[in-house]
Amino acid sequence: MKTKIKNGLIALTLILLVSCDSWIDPNLNIDPTSPRDVSMNVVLPTTQAAISYVAGGDFYRQLGLFTQHFTGYDRQHLGYYNYQLNENTFENAWNTMYSGPMNDLYILIKKAQELESPHYGGIAKILMAYSLGMISDAMGDIPYSEAFKGVENLKPKYDNQERIYNSIDQLLSSAIQDLSNPKSAFKPGGDDFIYKGNTAKWIKAAYTLKARYYLHVKKFNEALDALKNGFTDNTDDLQFNHGAKESESNPLYQFMQQRGDIYVGTYLINMMNDLNDPRRSAFAEADDEGNFTETSFPGPFYASINSPVPFITYAEAKFIEAEIHMHLGNKSLAYTTYIEAITASCKKFGIADDDINAYINQESVGLGGDDTKLTLEHIMNQKYIAMYYNSESWTDWRRTGFPQLTPIRGDKIPRRVFYPQSEQLYNRENLMAAAPNYNLPIFIFEKLWWDKTFWNP
Repeated sequence: MKTKIKNGLIALTLILLVSCDSWIDPNLNIDPTSPRDVSMNVVLPTTQAAISYVAGGDFYRQLGLFTQHFTGYDRQHLGYYNYQLNENTFENAWNTMYSGPMNDLYILIKKAQELESPHYGGIAKILMAYSLGMISDAMGDIPYSEAFKGVENLKPKYDNQERIYNSIDQLLSSAIQDLSNPKSAFKPGGDDFIYKGNTAKWIKAAYTLKARYYLHVKKFNEALDALKNGFTDNTDDLQFNHGAKESESNPLYQFMQQRGDIYVGTYLINMMNDLNDPRRSAFAEADDEGNFTETSFPGPFYASINSPVPFITYAEAKFIEAEIHMHLGNKSLAYTTYIEAITASCKKFGIADDDINAYINQESVGLGGDDTKLTLEHIMNQKYIAMYYNSESWTDWRRTGFPQLTPIRGDKIPRRVFYPQSEQLYNRENLMAAAPNYNLPIFIFEKLWWDKTFWNP
């Protein structure tokens, strides 16, 4: 009897060993909250929201301290305002972008190609181009060609910034082709939180982004050509509109509710007060006497629960056009588009036509209608106001030297930021190859590729 039981147990063990693959449920150890595959209509909105939180959070807020769009008056932001930066400053932003939305966009681009759905692919490429530009314009060389490989490559090399810019242009060109394709097996609609699947608007956004990056490298004619197919009014703006629920709230609103250690920048408020700028009530909170001061908190347009986070706007496009005409010596065209840019910005913030006209009719703004008086400084100062809460303003200052900011501390304003500590710990060889002076005090004052190659303010 014992022998039969023993033999039976041996036989059962052999059966289990031989057939374990088919006997054990393959879904037994799969986490239902972390599915192996996700549909494109789920990936797209989550990437858009994630990019908005990083752009409108760490990037716009912290880089706005350098442009003096904001004043840091307490805790960490007081330190950042005084250029006390370290490897932890943008650690969260870097890790979030690379492990989150950018990795998801990489997957979405591949998935869209496999499923013959170029409209999804085109949107993903535009968002990837924007993300690369945002990070590279803050840091310089960054991983891209070897990124998003997972365990296959945990130490990706850094692509130099010139190559990053080439990749941005290629992504945008490819996106325009994808979105112009009349056939797409799957098409975005309500899952596209930005344009609701409107491919024509996405194409305009791609062309307008092209103009931004062409301007950075002084490809003026290419930028003008791109603008011909770009935004035509404020309804085209590429921005993420947040919701009225706390879980959907704008990142600047969240920050002000939880931390709130920034004011609207003293330089910006003084400039707007001097010009009697009608946008002040949108940008800043007035005090009890109705005044806008150096202790005004950010105002309702960008700091409300459902405020948008702008990526690139029609007003910016018009300022790009005005600046290019100025560089090319076309003062008459520069002046016309300068006035159009100011008007577009004011309209975006809900300013009435009579107030816009009164603002422009000031000699200090409209120059009495005399286009010969227009200077690059006029254009860039007005663009500086219009670009409140957008890190592109830091790029404008680095390119042109306008507005004429005075350093908060010392005699220099940072021209780049530190890479995160995780890169020094786990990808040090590639980091140091890209940034040999990384551990020196001069690092944050070094010029990036486009900054030292094309501009010398």
